[in-house]
Amino acid sequence: MLYYPVFLDLKDKPCLMVGGGVVAERKTLSLLKAGAKVDLVGARVTKALEGLAGKGIISVQKRPYRKGDVKGHFLVIAATGSKKANERVYQEAQGEGVLVNVVDDPERCSFIVPSVVDRGSLLIAISTSGKSPYLARVLREELEGCIGEEFAAFVEILGAARKKLLKTGLSHDKKERIIRDLVKSPLPGLIKEGQVREINSVLKGLLGEGYSLSKLGVGLKREKRISK
Repeated sequence: MLYYPVFLDLKDKPCLMVGGGVVAERKTLSLLKAGAKVDLVGARVTKALEGLAGKGIISVQKRPYRKGDVKGHFLVIAATGSKKANERVYQEAQGEGVLVNVVDDPERCSFIVPSVVDRGSLLIAISTSGKSPYLARVLREELEGCIGEEFAAFVEILGAARKKLLKTGLSHDKKERIIRDLVKSPLPGLIKEGQVREINSVLKGLLGEGYSLSKLGVGLKREKRISK
């Protein structure tokens, strides 16, 4: 089967998680990171999920899945560990026109979840169309070794710089050349080392006086002190 790759906007969207084990926990955390509002139904739930419910972050109903639970949701994930229960969820979701993913069962999915390299706004999705999740994981781990955490801040810098550049009177070609030079600059390495002064020097050299980390509103998680 061929899939159409797409990223979903789940901010404030009601999503249903059916199941309360460790897989459901992991999937729930991913949904929350995307800004979804998560309702969970499961006869048993992990302590972490109970903790989230106790803080009002998710809603939990500690019971088996019931017909009608799917209604009103934008997306549903079935992670019960029971083929029979997952099949019920899948059939009802199909009937209601709700996006559904049955964990480890690509044939009963209207969408599949790729292996993802997560670097903040930079997301790199890897999929084998369900044929070899292990290969997708290996490829993800290799990419994670090449694309470090510093790329999260790098992308924020690029985004903030682009936003400011779009408000200038520079020509399209000039703006494109500046962004290209930024992308090819040594900024990722400098970010990794926390070299704030050097980062600001690169920004000033490529963009001008009005550009620095503080003026772009970008902070670094770890800043390395530089001796004078």
